[in-house]
Amino acid sequence: MKEHLRKLTADSAVYGVSNILGRFITFLLVPFYTQFLPQGEYGIVIVVYSVVAFLNGVFTFGLEPAYMRFVAGNDERQRNRVFGTSFLFISVASVLLAALILLFRNPLQSLMEFRPEWNSILPLALGMVVIDAVNVIPFAALRMENRARWFATVKIVSIVLNVTLNVLFIAVLRESIVFIFVAGVLSSASSTVLLLPTIALRLRGGGDRTLLRSLLTYGLPTMPGAVAIMLIEIIDKPIMLKLTDAATVGVYGMNYKLGIFMMLIVTVFRYAWQPFYLQLSEKDEARELFARVLTYFVLLGAAVVLLLSLFITDLVRIPIPLTGGRRLIHPDYWGGLGIVPIILFSYLWAGVAQILNAGLYIRKKTLYVLWTTVAGAGINVLANFLLIPVWGMYGGAAATFAAYFFIATVYWAIGRQIYPIRYEYGRLLRIATALGIATLCWYLIPPPAGIGQTVWNVAILFLFAAILWFSGFFNPGEIRELRALLSRRHA
Repeated sequence: MKEHLRKLTADSAVYGVSNILGRFITFLLVPFYTQFLPQGEYGIVIVVYSVVAFLNGVFTFGLEPAYMRFVAGNDERQRNRVFGTSFLFISVASVLLAALILLFRNPLQSLMEFRPEWNSILPLALGMVVIDAVNVIPFAALRMENRARWFATVKIVSIVLNVTLNVLFIAVLRESIVFIFVAGVLSSASSTVLLLPTIALRLRGGGDRTLLRSLLTYGLPTMPGAVAIMLIEIIDKPIMLKLTDAATVGVYGMNYKLGIFMMLIVTVFRYAWQPFYLQLSEKDEARELFARVLTYFVLLGAAVVLLLSLFITDLVRIPIPLTGGRRLIHPDYWGGLGIVPIILFSYLWAGVAQILNAGLYIRKKTLYVLWTTVAGAGINVLANFLLIPVWGMYGGAAATFAAYFFIATVYWAIGRQIYPIRYEYGRLLRIATALGIATLCWYLIPPPAGIGQTVWNVAILFLFAAILWFSGFFNPGEIRELRALLSRRHA
């Protein structure tokens, strides 16, 4: 079991390096925007990018997984046919779909509360979506050909260019938020330019209508589930814009993004987890191994949630050198820090759901995955409309938690019937107890002032670890591993 767990950890690291680096570079724009954009303008940026993220899933028509499925095991000529068919369809269909959306440009701009000087945002945003859709199949080709380094290089170049142009347009030239989307179009186009050799080499296969029908038959049914998950991530911002105002969305969106730290853990884990459990599903120790993975993931997630929740206030107050006392996040946005622990905890449940649905994929019962995610998205939308008028930003965060908690619970209930696993419920209960007691101490006991608050936060972390230790969470083998690790560090 130890060897398999080490492999999962190593694979997670390999899959995650470029993703983490790219997301971290993008995350640098969050404190940057808070220094230069009023809350209302940043709220509009958040809403538009939420719509862009949703449309990115729609404009590819499910052809990315279809492409990877159909090129696997085929010769080069057939792979080129699959590439050409997928690439050409997405290119033409995405342009037509963008043009159709532009026919309703005026009511859409009114719905998103655009000022007249922002009217070019919608065409630019749609341009980004089209270019990103065109790039999907070339990026998938790089993945299928194991060209991970070039894949990562193209992604990171685009991200670095986007950040650089944002700094130039917003901080140096003091342009309006329209130029945030100009930067987005240019950075997406840079990926297309770098992918041109890949595109030119594989377009020789042309297109095939019969093949296209097969690709769409496979790919289109995957869209509802993917769109549903995306809705959970983005729908709260447009709903909050209609129920409150752009300034509230700006504060909420910035603090929501601070949940990126837990989201990165879930994303990196997901890259390695699916091939891991599919490859080991027929092994005798598979179910015991999957149970242990859930325990370790929950332990890591609970520790990260607690650590970041305790110190997020200190993090946003870090002074930026050479800026005359500016903080990492502008004080105007600190009013939403209370939602960060909720978002972090929500992403923990999103990761738990990824583990609990393994049996559904192993038994090929993916229809349950589809309906569960669609139901989760429906609960999220309903909860947003019910809770935001009552709790404001906290209502949006609670709606995100409700959706992921529901999805994880349903996966657990269905999985018990389809692919029973004896999870380590006693150990999971110990983690929940330790996290619950630490959280209550944090919320109910006022911390000392000044440096005393940091000392108190550290004490809460030690309390969390102490409860786990003295409750017998760690088994003898794990204690030996911990002692050996500490011995190597002190050697």
